[in-house]
Order: sequence, then C-alpha cells, then structure tokens
Amino acid sequence: WHRRHIEFTTFADGRPDGGIRQSADVEDGLDSPGDIFVFDQKLLADDSTTVIGRNAGYCIRTDPGKPDWSGTDHPTLPDDPENNWGQCTWTLTFYEGAGSGYEGTLQVSGRESDAGVSAVSIVGGTGDFKGAWGELLTNPENQAAGGVLFRQVLEIRLN
Repeated sequence: WHRRHIEFTTFADGRPDGGIRQSADVEDGLDSPGDIFVFDQKLLADDSTTVIGRNAGYCIRTDPGKPDWSGTDHPTLPDDPENNWGQCTWTLTFYEGAGSGYEGTLQVSGRESDAGVSAVSIVGGTGDFKGAWGELLTNPENQAAGGVLFRQVLEIRLN
C-alpha cells in the first residue's frame, strides 16, 4: 500500500473582481442560521496572483456567533461570540498547465469561520488527487483594496 503526501498553499480570490459571491437570505434581512452563501472564485497559486483554477461551493450559516437580531444565537455553546460560523462544502478545480503542476479536483467540507483559521476535511478528489484525503486550513486575509483572499494550506494524503 503506497501513500503519497503533498503540501502546498493556494488562495481563493474573494476580492470584488475575483468571481461570483452571492448570498441567499432566509427572509429576515439579517445574518441568521439557514442563510446560504454561494461562490465561484479564481483559485490562485501561492503567489496570490497566478490563476491555477476555480474555487467553487457554498456555505450555510449555522451560528451567527455575534449577537444577532434573530434571537437564535447560542451563548451557552463554546465558541467565539465575535465570530460567525457556517457549514461549507466546496471544490478546488486545478487546470492542466496553469502553473500548479496538478490537474483535477479536491472536494472539502467542514465548519468554517469568518475570521481566524478553520480546519476543514479534504474528503475526496479526481485526476491527480484521486483517493485524496487530509486537511485544508483556511484563513481569510482582508485586502486594503477591498474583499478578502482566503489562504488555503492543503495537507493531502493520496492512497
């Protein structure tokens, strides 16, 4: 049984010109559980400028964290009351010949926060990532010109 281990960093481009960013609210006009956020953004190399693919998926808000106006915050749960949390699933698509050295997809899923580092599971892959599993650490970095770059540190195991 042969296993390979790959580690590298990418960025998901959440800046205004980085791709689609769209929310769907549960009709109360507030940040509340059940709100959905969908995205389809540029996937950037570790230089944060070279486009190597796409970063697309969705998040469902599970805990607004910050005192919210819907009366659904759970102050007794052990989390950061100044942070927001969602259950997220997305796919990193790596374009052949785009500079990453890889072709295929990685699927990730887990609980992600709006601030600080979140660890989400790598649950599968295709192409060069067939049989992938591991962990993706994501950390939003606010940009002076607006928007955010999501630093994604991937630790991938391949069977």
